[in-house]
Amino acid sequence: MTTPNPKALTAKDLPKLLEDDNRVKLAGLDVDGILRGKVVSKKKFLSVAESGFGFCSVIFGWDMHDKTYMRELGISNAENGYRDMLAIPDLTTFRRIPWENNIPFFLVSFFDPETKKPVCACPRGLLQTQLDRIHSKGYGAMAGAEYEFYTFKTPDESKSPAAFLQQNPHDKLPSLTEGMFGYSLNRPVHNKDYYYEVFDSCVDFACGIEGWHTESGPGVFEAALEFDEAAEMADRASLFKYVVKSVGTQHGIIPCFMAKPKQGLPGNSGHDVGGDADMGERLAKSLKEATERFMHKDSIAREVFGDEFVDHFGGTRENEVRLFDEAVTDWEMKRYIETV
Repeated sequence: MTTPNPKALTAKDLPKLLEDDNRVKLAGLDVDGILRGKVVSKKKFLSVAESGFGFCSVIFGWDMHDKTYMRELGISNAENGYRDMLAIPDLTTFRRIPWENNIPFFLVSFFDPETKKPVCACPRGLLQTQLDRIHSKGYGAMAGAEYEFYTFKTPDESKSPAAFLQQNPHDKLPSLTEGMFGYSLNRPVHNKDYYYEVFDSCVDFACGIEGWHTESGPGVFEAALEFDEAAEMADRASLFKYVVKSVGTQHGIIPCFMAKPKQGLPGNSGHDVGGDADMGERLAKSLKEATERFMHKDSIAREVFGDEFVDHFGGTRENEVRLFDEAVTDWEMKRYIETV
């Protein structure tokens, strides 16, 4: 069956497009850039494809581990009952998930159910608001993205490191390969099924890779995604992580995109190509300092993104800082348990 161009897809095309399907997967992004979604019946999807459907706003009221923020924020809280938002599928994002029996997939954007305006913390809505401002001045915006990330072996049969890390220190998680060997032609051969399935799955999932190689570090890879229009690039950047993690699960491999997972080794980089930066001001040395600058009453962030987003996102980062300040680390235990 010939698949129509997603960019020209309309609701009228959907019954034919989905004639051999009985379910559809939908997902939107939370403020941490994590995909949150569900599977719905084809009947349900066809009934909401244009008008949208209710989606619990709690995804903007809790952190990445589903713990509600210590200080409740405006979008979703106990006072408003963690009310539903309006989630509207973006038909231009249609693709099929090759590692899940080609189930149809669409991204959604989140809107206020009363004003119908984009929820301030919805990454797709926030980006589109900025792009609309650019387009109104007669400009376009292109972007590119590169990811570097560590990979680890699943230490048991669970296919997830969560239970293992509850009982073991993180440095016991074995790297996929050991040693430093960037741009190696030999290292990918050790895990070639995973290596090539990531590349091929990205192609099939409309999330193409331009370059794919090992980077310096144990089990480290780098992927350069295909250059594209900014909104499309942002979607692909999120979906690439979904591909890598999903394919990894099938091979007992755990990708890690956190900035610096191992002391004494290079950290993970994320290269965003497409904008200018003012390097005249010293970069913040901690999340706490960065958050304070971000939330300052005269910050550039408030000028660009607006107070509503800055107050929400800044509040989520204050939550991360507080949790970090309350944590007792392995370093502290090793250093002080006997001597103090």
